[in-house]
Amino acid sequence: MSASSIVNADHTIVERKVGDLSVDPNVQRAMKKARVDKIAADFHPEALGVITTSYREPGLIHIVDGQHRYRAAEAAGYQGSIKTNEYRGLTLAQEAELFRLLNTTEKVGPIDQFLVACIEGRKSALDLARVLKDNGWSVSTAAGKGKISAIRSLERVYGLGEEIGPWAAAATIAVVTSAWGHIPSAVNGSLIEGIGRMLAKYGDQVDLSDLGKRLSGSAGGPDALLGYARGQKLGGGGNLTTQVAKAVVTIYNERRRSTKLPSWQ
Repeated sequence: MSASSIVNADHTIVERKVGDLSVDPNVQRAMKKARVDKIAADFHPEALGVITTSYREPGLIHIVDGQHRYRAAEAAGYQGSIKTNEYRGLTLAQEAELFRLLNTTEKVGPIDQFLVACIEGRKSALDLARVLKDNGWSVSTAAGKGKISAIRSLERVYGLGEEIGPWAAAATIAVVTSAWGHIPSAVNGSLIEGIGRMLAKYGDQVDLSDLGKRLSGSAGGPDALLGYARGQKLGGGGNLTTQVAKAVVTIYNERRRSTKLPSWQ
């Protein structure tokens, strides 16, 4: 369904009450409790506005937009009616697309955008989700083993070119996982983008298995590599991802002869 067809889908303003509505975390961003508490502490029914909902079936009405206002009304003990712009007949993917359309003016975090894009069925998001899953990673705002939050950096690598970008993104995740396992520092955004740009530039000239081994054997691991790149940036200018790429080329070329990569320009 296109954006225009969603706008023109069957919907009408109805009144619902607290308890009538629910939130599907697969389509909505993570709720921010502090935001709910702030609204609830100074709750005014007239500030509720109109919440956007999707009528899925009797007893199951999903909030597409307005969950923080709804949860605040719930927390404040509000018993009055809530106006909702209620859609009917939407699929899960269409709900995700509607959420995205309604939140173009309000900042939505990159992880929420990515997760919604997966539900919506966008190819780039599904490709990256598959790559991450295959390598033992999951997208999360929380730091921890096997968790990645630098999804925007990976998306930039994916977008480097119609053919090379998707390969470079997949190769980057495979290489960092091979080199450092699932520690959080392995998927730092600057490292992902720097390694990704390096792989996109040199393509099949790079032996991915050997690159993983060389990075694994580099003293200090990902933190040391990133620290070195930061020092080079301070001393020689340029951006951090470029300095990461240069450093990775240097590591890859150590003790090589005929198979050296050309210098990063």
